[in-house]
This record gives sequence, structure tokens and C-alpha cells, in this order.
Amino acid sequence: MNEKKVYQILEMVLWVINPLLIVLAFYNQELKPGLFMLWMGKFHPLVLHFPIVFGIVIAIYLLFFQLRRLPSDTEKLILALNGVFATAVAILGLLLSKQNTYDGDLINWHKWGGIAIALLSWAIVYLLELQVKQKKYLAICFFIVLTVATHKGAQLTHGVNALGFPQAASTVSEQNPSDSKSIYVTTIAPILDQKCVACHNADKAKGGLRLDSPEYILKGGKDGSILKGDAGQLGMLLERIHLPLTEEKHMPPDGKEQLTKTELSILTSWIKSGSNFQNKIGDITSTDSLALLIGQPKKVLVEKFEPKHNLPDLKKYNSNYCTTNYLFHGSDEVEVNFYQGTFYNRDNLKKLSGLSSNIISLNMSGMPLTNDDLDIILGFKNLQRLNLNNTKLTIEALQGVKSLTKLRLLSICGIEFNNSTLDKFLATAKFKELNVWTKDGTPKDLEPIIKKYPNILFNVGDNLKTTFVKISKPTIEQDSLIISDHLDIKLNALLKGVVIRYTTDGTDPDSLKSSVYEKPFRIKENTTLKIKAFRDGWTGSEIVKKTFYKSEIHPDSIFLLTQPDIKHPAHGAKTLIDFELGENNRYTDKWLGYKETSLDFLIGFKEPRMLKSAYLNAFIDLGGMIFPIASITVQGSNDGISYKKIAKTSFPPAKEGDPNGPQSFTCPFPAGTIYKFYKFNVSNLKHLPAWKKDNKGKPAWIFVDELFLN
Repeated sequence: MNEKKVYQILEMVLWVINPLLIVLAFYNQELKPGLFMLWMGKFHPLVLHFPIVFGIVIAIYLLFFQLRRLPSDTEKLILALNGVFATAVAILGLLLSKQNTYDGDLINWHKWGGIAIALLSWAIVYLLELQVKQKKYLAICFFIVLTVATHKGAQLTHGVNALGFPQAASTVSEQNPSDSKSIYVTTIAPILDQKCVACHNADKAKGGLRLDSPEYILKGGKDGSILKGDAGQLGMLLERIHLPLTEEKHMPPDGKEQLTKTELSILTSWIKSGSNFQNKIGDITSTDSLALLIGQPKKVLVEKFEPKHNLPDLKKYNSNYCTTNYLFHGSDEVEVNFYQGTFYNRDNLKKLSGLSSNIISLNMSGMPLTNDDLDIILGFKNLQRLNLNNTKLTIEALQGVKSLTKLRLLSICGIEFNNSTLDKFLATAKFKELNVWTKDGTPKDLEPIIKKYPNILFNVGDNLKTTFVKISKPTIEQDSLIISDHLDIKLNALLKGVVIRYTTDGTDPDSLKSSVYEKPFRIKENTTLKIKAFRDGWTGSEIVKKTFYKSEIHPDSIFLLTQPDIKHPAHGAKTLIDFELGENNRYTDKWLGYKETSLDFLIGFKEPRMLKSAYLNAFIDLGGMIFPIASITVQGSNDGISYKKIAKTSFPPAKEGDPNGPQSFTCPFPAGTIYKFYKFNVSNLKHLPAWKKDNKGKPAWIFVDELFLN
């Protein structure tokens, strides 16, 4: 077969495969290749090198060899062969892209670049008779497209720095970077730069204070040193950052991005240890609190969470006065609530020893406990939340509670203490949050203790003995806000003799018509619960409100496809289905925070599952640059490889003055939506509006803590 005949065959092939390429490119989203075609896509990287080299040679030929051209038939054959290879590689690349394993922006650049190479290669076959100068322009254009498109492919395979200059080998490559630089440079300065320097720099030195270099930090402001205080007192910097957010002198000011708990702890430990600007992490012991804190922000890996199955039935542990529930579908963690102290039976507590390693939340409020009961509780070594309100225990008896190393929240309202006994109790405490109230004290009385233990978040109740105008707020003693099957709701008031009234329809409770609380009640559906305490001769309390969410469907697995910000990792993928809401507090560890990228995650079911809607609980704090979710996009798949777009819901941008707090964002699905895998893209606002003057144009945060499926 001569060259002319081969060329004619290749020419016919080009007129078939290039229109096919164009159709596939524009209808790529609807393309659902079978497993064999997906497998064929894997040959894309295997064969692409030949047309790349072939294309470079052709560009050189068109640029420099037009005065010594090949025979016409040979020339056409070579160019047609290059065109067939380029188009074949582009088609294989489209098939490979359906496996959804590459960065979205890079894959688009590479895809359209590959298509451009194929179409230019096809066009060159018919442009041989152009003038030499025109051929040179064509060759330069072809070479640029070839270079850019193949470079994007290299970035997909080898990373965005594929052509980066190699770094010299480091002699400290096995060390932590902090070992070779001072703690101030690696840790303290970045915190100050992000949260403080905007108001304390060379151009804008509020209070005569600059925080942009060690010299100026040591110099202090118009009131002197900010690192050291008078004997026994905190320095001004520590004092200001630990003031309540509502205080005028709190720093950073309300409306600015606030310090996280970890950042507060790092600054506090660094200043208390002497605020040495030269010390390196290697200069302090590994057990030093500052060393431990600096070691906290580790890279969050893409995480998978799979619910557990075949868990034991909890019915045998339940009674009329004690309920046990798994925290959420597939969790082996258990929460326990005791009710009606007059009917308390220690045998119900002893019986829970069979779940001792599973219990993470225990509510003993109002139970007449003794030291023997407390000894049983101390056997629940994985406890994270413990409610001992009004249990008749003494502060001295609670010393053993500190042996619960995983305890995060302790509630001891109604247990008597003074500052001395409370200080002794807290001396070696490891928990992070304490709910406390005593009839003989006031929140102001506890200020010295609160300042002494900045790593503990104190929630201090009212002094009811001296407050006769307004009743203290009642409490809803139910930690979980998520309804899997049901929740049993218990209400409590610290002041005796009050009547608690409640509503479940969103209206405000009044003293005449609203339901009177007499015993725990059960809810099974989405419920907004409002409660208020009343007593003759007293002003009614403030209204306490909680919203409980029904979540009917629970995935069998969940993956985070993008990493949260290193400062807000929460508990990884588990955060979205653990039935723990962050509530109205941006500083808890229950919010997944994203800023530089969208939140992408994947949920899976063992069998295809019909969904009608999904909604996410998010937190809004416009002053802290935490904005509403911009959009939710959902794709579905039954094989985990080929995905089809199901729905996209965009949400209106926030306006200046909009309220802060938790907010739900719903994405409804078309009728009949049923897939085995659902992929979510939860996008943040990429550019803050003009009214955020100091941060205009920067990306906004999104904080998300729970996914609900119905």
C-alpha cells in the first residue's frame, strides 16, 4: 500500500474522530462511559508522549525547513498520522477525566488544551500551501498551545510545581521547622500578623503600640509594657485578649477576626514562660505546655468515617428513670440520662458497667448521689461530658473527677464551693469547659479564678439569693440537638418554686396558656422549643430557645475530599454526622472551617438510596468574616466513578447588619433522585463585599458542623 493510499485512509479517520471529539467535549457532563471505556481512558498517559514529540518536530519543521520540504505524499502522511494520534489521545483523556480524580481547574485547562492540539493538528493537514511566513505563525501558535496544554497535564500528574527549581537538600530536613527558628518567628509572629498588626503597625499604631517587631513589642504602648503586669497581675496584652467579647477593651475588637482557643493558649503560655524572642522549640522540653500547644496544628488528612454495625441492643439498660442512646447511627458512643431523683436507684448506675467504655455523656442532674455513686461514675473512663448539677456532692468529693482524662465538659451547678476550694479543685484539671453556680457567689466573685485558668471556658450562673427582680433562665438539659429516633427533653430551674412553661411551635411562652413542664417529654420531629420560668411576685425569666433537627437517613460512609483549614479541623468527616452542633459559639471544636477552598465531601450507601433533600447547619459571624454558604452542588453516582449533576442551590449573599448565629442551608433534589454515592460541593464566598472594608476582596470563611438527609 503506497503512501497516498495510507494518507487517504487516515484522512477519512480524521473526518470521523474529530467531529466525535467535538461532540464528546461539549457533552462531557452527560457522558456515562462503561467500565471498558473507563479502562481505555487509562491509556491516555501511556500514548500521549508520542504525539507531544511528534508535534514538537512538526512545529520545528514548519518553522525552519520550508525551503527543504519533504515529498508531498510523505508530508501529508506524517501530518495526518500526527492528527490521528493527537485526536485519539484527546478522546482517551476525556474518558480518563470521567474518573473524577483530578483538580477541577487544571483538568479543564488540560482538556481544552488537548482538544485545541487535536483540532490544530487536523487543520495543519490542509494548510500546507500557506505562504512560508503564515506557516511560521501557525507553527508558533501550535507550539504555544502544545506547551501550555502539556504543562497543565504535567501539573495534574506531578503537582503544580512540576517545573519548579529543585530545592537544595536541607541539613535539618528531619527536624520540625520550629527547631531551627525561634518560637516567636514560627508561631507568635504569624498570630500577631493575622489578628493584631492591622491596628498596631507603623502607619496605624493604636494606643501608641506596634506589634510588628520584637523591638516595638518590648517597648510597649503609651501605658508601658504589655507583656508584664504589676505583681500578681496579668500583663496588658493577656488581660485584653481574655476580656469578654462584649467589653470595650477586648482585643481584637468585636467585628475583627478573633483569636482561636489554641492561639489564646499559645500566646498565654509564651508570655507566662517569659516571652523569650530567641528561644527555639528545641530549647524547651517536649512536655512543656508551650511545646505541646505548638505541636497541635497538624495537617488534616482526607478522612473517611464508616459507621459501625452489629452494635449491642441498649434496651436492657433502659428504665422509666434512665435512658441510654447511641449518639448517632453507626456510632458506638453512648449518652445516658437519669430522671426523677426521688426514684433514683443505684442498681441502674451499676448496670451501666457493661457499657463503661462506650459512655461519653452522662447526665446525673438532680440525683441524690453519694461517694459510692461517684466511684462507679469514675469507672466510665471515656466520659467527655458529665452533668452533676444539684447532686448533693461536695466540691472536695469531686477531686476524683480529674482522673477522667477525656472529660471536656463538667457541670456542677448547685454544688457549694468558695474561691479557695474551687481553686484547689481546678489546680490540675484537664477539662476545657465548666458550668458552675452557687447561691452564695456572683459571677464577679469568680473573676480571679476565671483569669487564673484561661484555658477553661467558664459558664457562670446567676446569683439567685440576691437577685429578686428577674428569675434566672431555666435550662434545657439535652446536649444533642439531633433527633435520630427520638429525644427525651428534661427542663430545670435553679430557683426552687418556679413554674417552667414551654412551647414547641415557635411561639413565645406566656404565663397563662403555654404548657407547664411537669416531667420529661419526648420529641420525634423538627422542633423549636422555647421555655420560660415564672413565679408570683417575680419578673419572668428570659426565654431559652433550642431547635432540634430530625435526620431520617444516615450514610454508611463519608469522606472529606478537601481538607479543612488547619485551625478549624473539628473532628474530620465524622463532624458532619456526629449529631453534635456547635450552637451559637464559633470557638468550639465542632465547626469544620473552610476559607481557601470549598468543602467537598462524599457520602455512600450500601445500596442506592432515594433522597428528597439535604441541608447543612452552618455558623454565621459577619464580624469574623464567617459568611453564609454561597452554594451547594450535589452529584450522584451508582458506580462511584461516573457522576451526574443532581442539583445546585445558590444562596443570597449576606447584607451588612444581617444577624449572626447558626443557620440551615437546604438543597432540594428532583423527584426520584436515587443513587448509591452523593458528592457535595459546598462553596464559600470567594470575594468579601465592599462593605467589609479591611478585608474587601478576600475569601470568606464557611463554618459547617452537620449534614441532614431526608
